[in-house]
Amino acid sequence: MHTDTESLTEGFLQPFPPKAAQLIVTIYGDIVEPRGGVLWMGDLISLCASFGVNESLVRTAVSRLVSKGQLTGEREGRRSFYALTPDAREEYHLAADLFYGPEDTDCGWLLTHCTEAADQAILMRFGFASLEGNVFIGADRPGRPLLGTTFRATDVPNRGDLKDIASSAFGLGSLACDYAEFVSRFGPMQDLVARGLLPRSALLFRLALVHAYRGIRLRDPRLPRSVLPKDWSGYEARSLFAALYRNLSPGADGYIAQNLMNQDGLLAEEPDAVLKRMQALSSSI
Repeated sequence: MHTDTESLTEGFLQPFPPKAAQLIVTIYGDIVEPRGGVLWMGDLISLCASFGVNESLVRTAVSRLVSKGQLTGEREGRRSFYALTPDAREEYHLAADLFYGPEDTDCGWLLTHCTEAADQAILMRFGFASLEGNVFIGADRPGRPLLGTTFRATDVPNRGDLKDIASSAFGLGSLACDYAEFVSRFGPMQDLVARGLLPRSALLFRLALVHAYRGIRLRDPRLPRSVLPKDWSGYEARSLFAALYRNLSPGADGYIAQNLMNQDGLLAEEPDAVLKRMQALSSSI
């Protein structure tokens, strides 16, 4: 049976309740990857159950993640443990930099002439937008693919026109609404955290927070600050996320260290990767 706090946690995810596979990705990214990448299936089922995702859905989703090469399973006696594959760990680590890493600074642009459909799909996945025909534009961030014929632009004389182009090409209006909705939905969490939470509730709140923020942040093209509105709602969302994450983490990480397991026993409370996350988030508050 859910406690009142756990029910509230589900409410923070409304009106978009989690799908099993996406929730599992959130759990592994937030809890498991920085602690070695392995979790007991029983703990995974228990965490997902707190968000209304039943055991059958969890097992089906895990099987699909195994078939996609993201997870691999091991048995020890009657217990099953699922580990992130090396490729998945690298992917999760890179994605974590988006959520827990330093804030985006200003940057230049990448202009690409790309004619291959497969390469165009990759560009779009990495936050590029089509300007006209086979010409694509994206922020010059680390890890962005250089496909087709690519040029770097570090200075744009007519900044006003570029702001209009950016807003239209990258759908900034819709993204701004999503960030504003995130702030509206999770702002009240601050009062609940201030009153004090049980360690398990702190972990569930943090998972709800990460799950919602992740869904928006992965769609953010991370444009140069110079073309974003001064009142860009992504700034407030980032600050709220960082503050809540840091405030929830003492209880959440304490619960992890006392209750969640891999093959060697209980997971670590604050490994180096977690400490680095906390340090990076402190600069966003």
